[in-house]
Amino acid sequence: MIEKAAPLPHGEIDILILQALVRKLIAKGVLSSDDVRALLFDAATRLDLVGSDLTPEAARVVVEEDLAPAFLGN
Repeated sequence: MIEKAAPLPHGEIDILILQALVRKLIAKGVLSSDDVRALLFDAATRLDLVGSDLTPEAARVVVEEDLAPAFLGN
């Protein structure tokens, strides 16, 4: 029987792992910065910040100002 893992004390560990994974894939040449931006844009368009999905323009702003720097660095 597989036991469920106990939740970690800090909920941000999954974010840190995802960022590290993306950076490693970029370093190995598996993903490009454009690939990452496209993935982030796709995810951002599905964000529900104001009661509905973001418009493409709003999603681009979220990607460029918030998400891309977190995954690609400054």
